[in-house]
Amino acid sequence: MPDLLSSLSPSQRAAVQTINGPLLIIAGAGTGKTRTLVHRLAYLVAEARIPAEKLLAITFTTRAADEMRERIAALCSQGIDLSALFVGTIHSLCHRILKHECRSAGFVSDFEIISPADQAAVIRNLAPRFFPEQQSFSLKKYELMLSREKNDRARLAAENHELTSESSSPFLRAYQEVLERQGLLDFDDLIIKTLGFLKKFSLHAHELRSRLTHLSVDEYQDLNTVQYLLIRELAGPRPNLCAVGDADQAIYAFRGAQVKNFLNFQQDFPDATIVKLEENYRSTRTIIAASQQVIEKNRERIDKKLVAVKPSGARIELCELLDERQEARFIASEIGRLVGGTRFESLGHDQRDEELPELSFKDIAVLYRLHAQARLIKEALEQAGIPLQVATSRSLYEEPDAEVIIAVLELLHDQGNDLAAAALLENAVKGLGPKTVASLKDHAEKCGTTLIESIRHEFNLPEITADRRARLHSFLGLLDELTETMSTLPLDQLIIEIAAKLSIGAASADNEESSVSQTDENLLDLITAAMPFSAVPAAEGIPLFLEKIALLREGEQICPQQEAVTLLTVHGAKGLEFPAVFIAGLEQGLFPYDRRADADAADDPEEERRLFYVGMTRAKEKLYLLYSQSRFLFGERRALPCSEFLVGIPAETATRYTDPLIAKKMKEKLEKKPKQMRLFDNS
Repeated sequence: MPDLLSSLSPSQRAAVQTINGPLLIIAGAGTGKTRTLVHRLAYLVAEARIPAEKLLAITFTTRAADEMRERIAALCSQGIDLSALFVGTIHSLCHRILKHECRSAGFVSDFEIISPADQAAVIRNLAPRFFPEQQSFSLKKYELMLSREKNDRARLAAENHELTSESSSPFLRAYQEVLERQGLLDFDDLIIKTLGFLKKFSLHAHELRSRLTHLSVDEYQDLNTVQYLLIRELAGPRPNLCAVGDADQAIYAFRGAQVKNFLNFQQDFPDATIVKLEENYRSTRTIIAASQQVIEKNRERIDKKLVAVKPSGARIELCELLDERQEARFIASEIGRLVGGTRFESLGHDQRDEELPELSFKDIAVLYRLHAQARLIKEALEQAGIPLQVATSRSLYEEPDAEVIIAVLELLHDQGNDLAAAALLENAVKGLGPKTVASLKDHAEKCGTTLIESIRHEFNLPEITADRRARLHSFLGLLDELTETMSTLPLDQLIIEIAAKLSIGAASADNEESSVSQTDENLLDLITAAMPFSAVPAAEGIPLFLEKIALLREGEQICPQQEAVTLLTVHGAKGLEFPAVFIAGLEQGLFPYDRRADADAADDPEEERRLFYVGMTRAKEKLYLLYSQSRFLFGERRALPCSEFLVGIPAETATRYTDPLIAKKMKEKLEKKPKQMRLFDNS
């Protein structure tokens, strides 16, 4: 059995050895938070003799959960059995409770989690009906609108307010009616219904608490109010609750996260043990000194002083550029310098920093506040021959071809899934179109049948020509053929069969060569993801696979092992680290973001400073902070002052670089200034 304490710092050891009662671990950036949490779980099993099945570890992304499982598996290989320990997101926990505990109590019936594609389709169908005055459609706006109202109502219900469905907005009522008719729950429903169950069935809640005696919650500062209430219900009146987080890294207010839940932990639990992790193992002393100066200007925080274990290292680069194009060119030039040269001309320094180790492309990240900033940076890097990956909030399962295959699997699993059926009719059956599909849906609704049942029976609709009827019957034939096949074929082979039948991938004659390559790559990734569920016939594997991917939603997707520079938003960089980091667009109005330009932005003046702090502390060795004299922003060219955040950077930690084009432009401007004319000029 390994020694669980000898490799830990004194503060980490104190956290690990606190077994019972409420525990708050204030974990600064790069202080070994995950290591501490995993060692504590192992210590509870190995030393405190608490059965692993009584432990519960909640994270907020599948990426974090996977990392924790990997570290736990490493400890298991050394003689500590943690295989029965539940590690997962709060949504996966609620899904498990609803499937097992709530169903046995008769609180919920069978349900599925609505896919992002189906949820988007429902919102796109409903929003114009309730907001006809809106000129443009913003899916994110309506998703947030629904989420906020649902969570507000759940909070009021938890506070014993009497609520009726009629008191909700017509938009929310219509949305929920669609979901209920299809037997679907969204991510908010998972939390809300689990909280409702624990509040209503106290005996079941007590029995659940007796089985899960020790709770650990990572990123506690990111809990929204309903999630916070759920954790309190799970923990009970005398909790063994370990909350891990950092108020300085609370950056999800726009999702409803409440940093006060973290700040008020001691008020909620006056007898709580408080442990601060303040030794930073990630960044250089220079980066930590500068980021500490920045974040200390915030008031809503718990004071702590990060101490870098690494030496001072290279100075931070404060770079003033002429405009966003020069900013992009400078980034490409500096990346070339950092990796030892590309075919791009040098705009910045002539030599590499002696303090820096030799870097590869995957060691470098470019962060920005808005996705729109990525375009010019991407163009400059491609022109320089620099490999790159742009992180996207769309996962593999939301790629168009993958969505079609998943919709087929959803329909094979449940032919009453009208959302999946409608999506396939629109996207996989050529020659129908939205109007025809809408007519089919209306007909099915009037007849009180599912969409597939309606199509299977003869009907007389003027939109359904003989050609379209033939296409529909061909689609039904394909569905029947796949239904028969899935009883014997494993899931990975069934996906290959579906792709071939629908001409997805290399078999498609309609795709350009470049898109075929991407489609084939997505298809291969989808088949790989299905392999763990392919040891049984697809009929058994499909529901397990659909359940897994339904719970995989999170932030931006990247491949850390890819030999490429990573471009992503600062929000997407949370939880990641890179030897060299560029933060672009540090101008007032862009970063910090001008909330007046976006009605859906979080109204928290300290949130942007925390976001900048998170960006700074992603850097391990080298940090670049860039701003431009002018930028095309929100439809016009603007001359913006540099970000207020840069004022807090200590002079001794930074080196300044000014774009030579700034002086050149200034000189040209002075030379073009017209001479004053004399009153009498003989010429």
